[in-house]
Amino acid sequence: CEVPSRRRVACGSLGISDAACRSKGCCYTQDNAEMPCYYGDTDLVRCSKNGHFVILLEKEMTKPPLDLTSVYLKGGFSTSCNPVNRSSDLIVFNFPVSACGAIKKVEGGYVIYETDVMATRQVLEGPKGKVTRDSLFRLTVRCRYNGSDHQQLEAVVYTLAPPLPATDKGDLQIELRIAKGTLVERGGGGEEGTCSQYSSWYLDSDYPLVKFLRDPVFVEVRILGRTDPSLVLMLDRCWATPNQELHNKVSWSILEDGCPFAGDNYQTVLHKVTVSSGLQFPSHHKRFEVKTFVFMEESGAHPLSREIYFHCSAVVCQPSAWESCMTACEPRRKRSIAHVTQQNHEVLVSSGPVIFLEPE
Repeated sequence: CEVPSRRRVACGSLGISDAACRSKGCCYTQDNAEMPCYYGDTDLVRCSKNGHFVILLEKEMTKPPLDLTSVYLKGGFSTSCNPVNRSSDLIVFNFPVSACGAIKKVEGGYVIYETDVMATRQVLEGPKGKVTRDSLFRLTVRCRYNGSDHQQLEAVVYTLAPPLPATDKGDLQIELRIAKGTLVERGGGGEEGTCSQYSSWYLDSDYPLVKFLRDPVFVEVRILGRTDPSLVLMLDRCWATPNQELHNKVSWSILEDGCPFAGDNYQTVLHKVTVSSGLQFPSHHKRFEVKTFVFMEESGAHPLSREIYFHCSAVVCQPSAWESCMTACEPRRKRSIAHVTQQNHEVLVSSGPVIFLEPE
């Protein structure tokens, strides 16, 4: 019953007694007059004596966190099958064992009721592929009764294994690599980040990398072997593919004209590289952050691959009276760097694979 007050969900009416609350299998406190009786979060499924499923789901029970607004009962088409209570972190279903699509079976003198709790997945469709950042969620629950006796059975959560990251060198000594950084709280500047995210790097021997859906991947593209401080690295396009093929017919845009792809619901975050980063030549580096995803089949129902590879096309620019070597991503100021590539050699660089493994 040690549930923080902000995460509590009411169980029973406001004036419920201590005994009545505990008979429902809930927690009771005298310290909160507005919600004296609430659900604990130690039990996932309860089979009540009056023949009801009571199912409690926490947002953090899966990784990435479960979108509670997408959860539904497999056979629950009436309003009585909707959640009876919800908070920002917890959702509660309470319905008769014979309702909402539950299946009844008789085995060895026991009456068993079984149903599935599922969640929809948001699938994004781009010009050349489909991706999602939501795991497949399915919870099978069972209640077994023997006369007036009841027994709570286990529930199993099934989630899809997500995909992996990687790195490679380009012909003109431009490298794409991935940092080990953890997500650091940003200030109000939006693009402004801290350099601690890019303080250590994955080696070739670390690949394939393992990530969960929506985990941040901190990517850097940099110039190698140049000491001219006037050179500026510019990214044209960055994209992902389900295998090592640069020009696979299935791909997902990450950056277009050096700016975050507008068709993504988790847009890429550009991290400015300044003199405060401690780098000798900050203009030789470009950094961005991607929320990990998995490619989906054409139907949008199943993953296409357990791997993703990142690729970028880049040019090295030298500022002049005619070329500022700057990329503006505001809608009214956005411009293409195509004219820069006409005078500078474009280089393609790729990462190694990022693989997503199913959490145990």
